[in-house]
Amino acid sequence: QGRCGSGVALESPALWPTPHCFFLNGCCLTAIATVATMAAVMARRIRVCTDAWNTSCMLAHRCSARCACTVAAKAAARAAASSGTAACQASASGLGHRSRPWRIVVAPPSRAFASLGVEGLQPPRYIKVPIVQEDAEAVLSEMPHLALSGPRAAEGGSSSQASPSAARVTLDQPIKLEGSADAEAAAEAVDTAPETRFAELANGVRVAAVDRQGMCSSVGLFVHAGSRYETAEMACIPHALELMAFRSSAHLTHLRTLKTLEQLGAGASCRVGREDILYQFDCLREYVPVVLPLMLANILCPTISDDEIAAAREVAMETRQGLEENPEGLVGELLHLAAYQGNSLGNSLYAEEKDAEKFTPENLREYIRRECRPERLIMVGVNVDFDDLCKWTARSFAEANANGVPAEALSNQAVARRTEKAVYTGGEQRLERPNPLCHLMLGWEVEGGWNGQLLAAVTVLQMFLGGGGSFSTGGPGKGMHTRLYTEVLNRHHWVESCQASSVMYADSGLFTVYATVVPQHAEDFVTVIARIFKGLTKISPDELQRAKNALKSSIHMNLEMRAVMMEDIGRQLILSGKVGTAQEFGQMVDAVTVEDLLNTLRKCLKTDPTVVAYGAIERVPPYEKIKKVIQTSCP
Repeated sequence: QGRCGSGVALESPALWPTPHCFFLNGCCLTAIATVATMAAVMARRIRVCTDAWNTSCMLAHRCSARCACTVAAKAAARAAASSGTAACQASASGLGHRSRPWRIVVAPPSRAFASLGVEGLQPPRYIKVPIVQEDAEAVLSEMPHLALSGPRAAEGGSSSQASPSAARVTLDQPIKLEGSADAEAAAEAVDTAPETRFAELANGVRVAAVDRQGMCSSVGLFVHAGSRYETAEMACIPHALELMAFRSSAHLTHLRTLKTLEQLGAGASCRVGREDILYQFDCLREYVPVVLPLMLANILCPTISDDEIAAAREVAMETRQGLEENPEGLVGELLHLAAYQGNSLGNSLYAEEKDAEKFTPENLREYIRRECRPERLIMVGVNVDFDDLCKWTARSFAEANANGVPAEALSNQAVARRTEKAVYTGGEQRLERPNPLCHLMLGWEVEGGWNGQLLAAVTVLQMFLGGGGSFSTGGPGKGMHTRLYTEVLNRHHWVESCQASSVMYADSGLFTVYATVVPQHAEDFVTVIARIFKGLTKISPDELQRAKNALKSSIHMNLEMRAVMMEDIGRQLILSGKVGTAQEFGQMVDAVTVEDLLNTLRKCLKTDPTVVAYGAIERVPPYEKIKKVIQTSCP
């Protein structure tokens, strides 16, 4: 097998088609060969031992449908099943990488995760890390040298520096490990998947890190807080906190913070969700100790000046206007307001104009004091040394303690807060606007959400239905084999786009179908979707296996991106307190049967539908008619 930098192993040179290639993480791969490998791996539960197939989770609700069943894929599956092991050398000129053998292990079917839920996952084991006051000079001596104005001159006035041992080694050549007694063991470690490690500071802050040895790091601070934990009147405060991110603090003013991030080449951002708030930055790994205190300053020592509050009010109004110009985002927000009317997940995610008066320094400081407590903080890093992340996180809290941050912000005493179970109500939201199309979204509750028994089945169902836009060139990975393509987009010219998706929360979830149609055919679309649901009684084994293969390959492909892996680990800890690997979720997916898909769809359709219509909605049928048509189509 040939190895590329992304860790994907290609099954055989005989399966590599010629000119059609794509780039993934800078490596030129053959599209159909990659699809063939993924299908072979998933169809026969073959575990590929590479450095990229590591800790991951189910990202299916973010992934579009992918095609993963080709003649080459079936041939690869048969070859792998018959031989059991395989090792062949890839052409260095064809892939641009050094050829090397890779092991394939045929794993027997496992029933450990046949429950289709995350309750079978093992909780992580945390290492206890103390928070210790250290000498300031000693801490500063360990900070990286910031060569922001060019390379520094060496001591003694000479500008010459020792040339690194790998300075003139080309990328297709191995690097000799010098001065290491266990060089052979270090070389073997390259073949092992990076391990996700966990720690808990003395004040309750959790830390998770996986080091894939990349040069760039993604680090995120998750706060287990959001609009669902607030009253409807104060649900705008998390959005206000997002708009105040990376402004002035006890460390630096707003301008100095921005200039520091700019000179480091770091990208910083903040996004607020219904169950979590994420502060995130991407930078070179050696600069993590510099940027980490700036990120934690958002909740440990923000200044929150009146001028910054006024600027946040203006940005909030601009965000609301931008949402009106983005129908897909607006429809998704309206779906939550209609699906969970008046409770928890039904609280608005964005501030409205009437909420501007609630943007005050007092409200924000009270929110940070009450919600951003240590036991609700999770620090996650990818391409970061685990010990270093723990050390510098602990030092940031130790510094805050020395600088007079209130004791309750650093205490390890957990404080109960208002927690309301999500109650699905169903309902409708209609917003008529000048628009050439009718945007229509239908949704149903997924009982239990992330922690329920329907997680794997509803995700496979979503991939099976698939969908996309009517304007597509097709090809591998486009999902044009899915039911919404073959039965809707390819048959009805008046459907501009149609896509099945799902979104999961800790105790509830939503399964949705979103479409844009010509306004005159809005009622016809409801009938077409009812026919699609009724036709799910006819699912062939090949179709089901194709959906499973597409789902699992999408998981692995998305986890090639460090930022996605970082957010994935944090979201899993927020939702369930556990982190599942791609292999564990793959076993859940493999256990899904046709009957599981039908039972899941029946349970969803028994709930009252949520209907959101936007744009030219004059031909959208009444809510009761939509409900009757859909429920009578239950397979």
